[in-house]
Amino acid sequence: MDADETEIAPQLGPSLRRRRKAAGLTMKQLAEECDLSQPFLSQIENSRAMPSLIALHRVAQALKTTTVALLEHSYSAITLVRNGEGERFVLADGATTRFLTPGEGHRLEANESTAAPGVAMSHSIVHDGQELIRVLEGELTVHLEGEDPVVLETGDTMSYPAVTPHRWSSGDAGARFLIVSSPPSF
Repeated sequence: MDADETEIAPQLGPSLRRRRKAAGLTMKQLAEECDLSQPFLSQIENSRAMPSLIALHRVAQALKTTTVALLEHSYSAITLVRNGEGERFVLADGATTRFLTPGEGHRLEANESTAAPGVAMSHSIVHDGQELIRVLEGELTVHLEGEDPVVLETGDTMSYPAVTPHRWSSGDAGARFLIVSSPPSF
């Protein structure tokens, strides 16, 4: 675990356990719901492992909550995340995201993601609302189920219904991009 994950894991484990028990789920049931192994969920609950953001998102969806709620961030109507600050999470091997709207209660969520060259999300994501992607640097291909892939270059912006299964892959030079969702999904 990196420094950010070392600070987050101790609060995530107990939060996940409380929410799982409140939902009346066994660890095995939750593991089946979110397609993760029971031993891995046990490691998370015991603060010995930190899942990728995508895996944590699947856990949150199975518990009918959000990633931010699992991390138990408090709400503030005004937030400020300075350049280089903010919690970072692993999205996929070679890709991270940084929360730009920390806390619960927001009507939208913005995350800045960075992907090394040739990184692809292994699973599509589905959630309520609308999503927008703006490429800040590099090249990103957005894959929407039932549509041809769309290549976005620096400065390009795309929005779509988030209920459409979606994923992305980075180009040969990698990418830095902004993802805005309303309502928040992570």
